[in-house]
Amino acid sequence: MNKALIRLEDIGPGGWYETEEQQAKLLVIAQYLHQLQIPFHVAVIPRYVDPGHHVDRSIEDHHDEASLRFVRLLQTMADLGASLGIHGYTHQYGGSVSGDGFEFAYPECSADCPPDDSPATLQSLPQLQQSYAYQRVQRAHKMFQSAGLPAVWYETPHYTASSVQRHIIEICNGILYESPPSSPDARTAALQHIPDDPLTNGTIYVPTPLYYVAGDKIEEEVTRMERTLQTFTGARELASFFYHPYLEFPYIRFLADGTVQYDEHSPLRRIIQAFKREPKSFVSITSIMPFIPDFRETRLLDRMTMKHPRFLRAKRKGLPDRWIVRDETNNLWYDAALEVGFPMKIHNGIRYIRPVLADWPLHPGGTAMVGDYDGDGSIDAAVWNAELGICEVALGSGIRLVPSGHWLCESGAVDWKALTGDFDGDGRHDLLIWDPVTGKAAIAFSSGRDFYSPLIQHEVSARGEGMILSIGDVNGDGLDDLVVWNSGSGTCQVWLSTGKQLVDAGDWYSAKRPMGSSISLMLGDVDGDGLDDMILVEHTEGNWFVLYSSGSAFGRQEERFGPWVAGERMTPYIGDLMGNDRVSLLVWSPNRLGGTLDAAINSRDRTIRIRT
Repeated sequence: MNKALIRLEDIGPGGWYETEEQQAKLLVIAQYLHQLQIPFHVAVIPRYVDPGHHVDRSIEDHHDEASLRFVRLLQTMADLGASLGIHGYTHQYGGSVSGDGFEFAYPECSADCPPDDSPATLQSLPQLQQSYAYQRVQRAHKMFQSAGLPAVWYETPHYTASSVQRHIIEICNGILYESPPSSPDARTAALQHIPDDPLTNGTIYVPTPLYYVAGDKIEEEVTRMERTLQTFTGARELASFFYHPYLEFPYIRFLADGTVQYDEHSPLRRIIQAFKREPKSFVSITSIMPFIPDFRETRLLDRMTMKHPRFLRAKRKGLPDRWIVRDETNNLWYDAALEVGFPMKIHNGIRYIRPVLADWPLHPGGTAMVGDYDGDGSIDAAVWNAELGICEVALGSGIRLVPSGHWLCESGAVDWKALTGDFDGDGRHDLLIWDPVTGKAAIAFSSGRDFYSPLIQHEVSARGEGMILSIGDVNGDGLDDLVVWNSGSGTCQVWLSTGKQLVDAGDWYSAKRPMGSSISLMLGDVDGDGLDDMILVEHTEGNWFVLYSSGSAFGRQEERFGPWVAGERMTPYIGDLMGNDRVSLLVWSPNRLGGTLDAAINSRDRTIRIRT
């Protein structure tokens, strides 16, 4: 079934949506869509200006009755499933009226033209923040925040801005709900990404190829849309359109007995019926792709004075993950905090990086890991030295790491590899060691003070070239499991933990096509259902594949994100950046722009929950 999207257009606190009756009719439309379980979108003009009638009203006018009603209406619509987006700041300039006028520069303008921005504004963040386009976008976001409204996406007025201003808007916003200028007739969503742009790592464009219903030829437009809808047959094509809801107002009547009469032959209701006949499935914009491009931090090697940083994810239930950064060259350890809470992605990034430990362990190198090894709730660090068969631990004290000595000395495991996870569910991370030569694996359970002697996991056999191991709770029972990707065969095998041992659960996935050797595998909960999903990354192409866990297999649904941040030397990561128990994406690229950390936020972390 093809996906469909609907957007209610040009909604502001004035004009067609100023009076109590007008706002009540808009609510009727929202309730109708909610009753049909149709996710819908509202393009909000936060400040309505009509210079000819001396009207200037915004959603942060807390003493204006019409504005207060309008904000309450938007909050109710969000509860009914509306995804709110910013449609310019005033959607006008000079003497024009909001909704009719242009806001950004365009070549056809001959009088009273919005100013353009110089290409020099793209040279640095301080210069960009002085630009006209940035200030318009920022003011709109601030108004949404002041009104307590979430802004999920952005739409330029009339899909129009100069090339420089469009770039500024892309730098600020991860989703643009409009057809891309390079492909105005596009039918599919597209991630536009210029790999070496210093200020942004991409923007998703979601088009509206069915366009809209023009008010001066309603019957003709409805017929056109019904006819064109039948041509949307491609698997990724979006039957997407926008609609000005005031066109419905003549078809909505409030009766004396308090009931509402909404004519079933209204233009919008006829269009919705046409979508049902096809059939098309209405979705939210944040369901189009699993992730949304967010911050890009560049020149980190100079700024952090690190030579070879390795980012280590420390999971925390119900809280954003902590990050420990180890400079492997200088044997230094840092605590890092990432910020993705700002709606304008350009304001997100690394909040701080501070040192927590130096000159540890005594033997440099080894495999660095993090987890809660003593079960006290603080993040600890561990290093497995494969050449010696030794694992050392440094315990977290809240503000620093304190070396705690050797927790495991196992001469029989020399040259084995190590991973970490909580296999028995006691709140303490354990150590899994693995011999790539024989395929044997063993678990050294944590006592809280050291690791017990490793227990060979007899059912596990992960032998051969191209084996990639990862740890996660893939069946949602609270115990971490072992997942092995075989690059040669493109299959994924799972061993489930019983709390004492790993049990062979068979193959959970087989790739439909060869994926090459430059692959990374990570496990994390993408959809928030309590089951860790599998994320496969093709380094060379920059394609990220999400294969959702059903508890017994991967691939309930397969989604691709990308191409995004490709590169042979890039290192992909996942982590819960919002504290919502859903993972987002991170990429470290040491050879890009002086060392770059990129983030793409989980789309569900930008999704509005529907009230039932």
